[in-house]
Amino acid sequence: MGSVKQQPIIVWAQYQAGKLGWQGVTGLALLLISILVGMAVGWPKARALDKLEMDVAKMHQAMPRHQGQWIDKSPQASLNTFYQFLPRENEATTLLASILETAEGHGLIPDKVDYVLSRHHAAHFSTYQITLPVHGSYMEIRSFISQVLNTIPASALNEISLKREDITSETVEARLRFTLYLQKDDS
Repeated sequence: MGSVKQQPIIVWAQYQAGKLGWQGVTGLALLLISILVGMAVGWPKARALDKLEMDVAKMHQAMPRHQGQWIDKSPQASLNTFYQFLPRENEATTLLASILETAEGHGLIPDKVDYVLSRHHAAHFSTYQITLPVHGSYMEIRSFISQVLNTIPASALNEISLKREDITSETVEARLRFTLYLQKDDS
């Protein structure tokens, strides 16, 4: 019987595979599979991204015709938007509880808490002033103040007074006055 003559490319591929060993062939196969999978997944995503970029470009072109058409830029509209971001007046006790929990979490326990709700009739907001006398290290007090101001954006620190018995004492007496700005209840 005659022998089948193999094509030179197949002979070359078998020779190269023999040089690589089974580990090299497996690695090469995995590389090819990952390229194919990457193309199968990436190609549709790239086309979708191109479509989104075209949509954004169309929106940018259409924007000058509609810009500001539906947006009320009056001072009263800006104030109303500001008031909508304030917590409601009926949330004051919850916010006070949050401040006290934060103080306790920093090892600061107020001796007493004074608070006063003030309604401003000309404006659509009210203020809730909270006075806290606390004792602790300077870093605990500073960290407490920072956390309150970061977690309750509608709060402000209006007053702080610090007192230390003597220079060697690490305990500081602090009197803190926070103000919470609240959306006035319509009642």
